[in-house]
Amino acid sequence: MPEMKYYIVYANWKPEFQGLDAIKEAMEKYTKVVEEAGCKVKLWGSALGVPESALCVIKGSPENYMKLFPPQAPYTNSRTHVVLTF
Repeated sequence: MPEMKYYIVYANWKPEFQGLDAIKEAMEKYTKVVEEAGCKVKLWGSALGVPESALCVIKGSPENYMKLFPPQAPYTNSRTHVVLTF
């Protein structure tokens, strides 16, 4: 049965997180928030070919993913693509 299981988030790093060390530290903290919501950060970084500077792939159920709102992420102005798995 198909499931909505992955969320690809494109966003921009918040201005207070400048430099790789600050971003890594912020994502370590955010990963814990995501896990508390019952989801998992599968990977994060920056995507090429899109205007946003941040990319985060989260795995979880739609119910658990919605627990992440309002977002406490180190990024802002996000758009999300939901992946339907078969």
